[in-house]
Amino acid sequence: MAKTKVRGESSRAIRDYFSKNPAATGQEVVEGLKAKGMTVTVGLVYNVKAYDAKKKSKKKAAKAAAKAGATATKADATSTNGATTGTKADAIRSVAKSLPKPFRPRDVRVELAKQGIDATTTFIGKVLRSAGMKRKRRRKAAAGNGAPAVANNSLNINDLVAAKKVVEQVGSVEKVREALVALGRLG
Repeated sequence: MAKTKVRGESSRAIRDYFSKNPAATGQEVVEGLKAKGMTVTVGLVYNVKAYDAKKKSKKKAAKAAAKAGATATKADATSTNGATTGTKADAIRSVAKSLPKPFRPRDVRVELAKQGIDATTTFIGKVLRSAGMKRKRRRKAAAGNGAPAVANNSLNINDLVAAKKVVEQVGSVEKVREALVALGRLG
C-alpha cells in the first residue's frame, strides 16, 4: 500500500530544519531531510525560505506601522523600492496625467525613475491601457487593389487618357509593360 503524503509536510520539515540550523544551505537541508527518509528538492527549499522571509518582512512592517499609530493598507504600504506614494500603478497614472499628451511608456518610466520608482515599460503600458490611455495610431491609407502608390499624386486624368491610347495602339497592357521594361534597359 502506498504511503499517502500530508499536504505541507515537506514545507514543515524544511522550516523545522531551518529553525534548528538557520545557516544551512539548500543542499544541506536536502541531505539532512534525505537522512530522515524525506525527499525534497533544492528548489522547494529555496521557495520555502523566500516565502518565509517575505512573510516575516510583512509582519515586521505591520508591527512598525502599528507602533507608529497608523494602519497598514495596500495603498499606504511602502513599496519594495522605498517609495510611499501608494501602488506603482497609482504612481504611473499620476505621472501619465502630468505629462504632455503625446507620451510613451518610456517617458513615464523616466519620470518614475526620478521619483525612485522602478517599473518596466511593459507594465507601464498595461497600466495605461487599463486606465484608458492607450495610444491612438494613424492607419495607413489604402493603396487600392494592390496597385503601387503614386508619389505626390503626379498622375492626372490627361496622363491616364494618353496611357489608354498607347495601350490601344500596342494591343494590351502586358505589351506596354514589356515595352517599358525594354525602354528602361536602353536607358
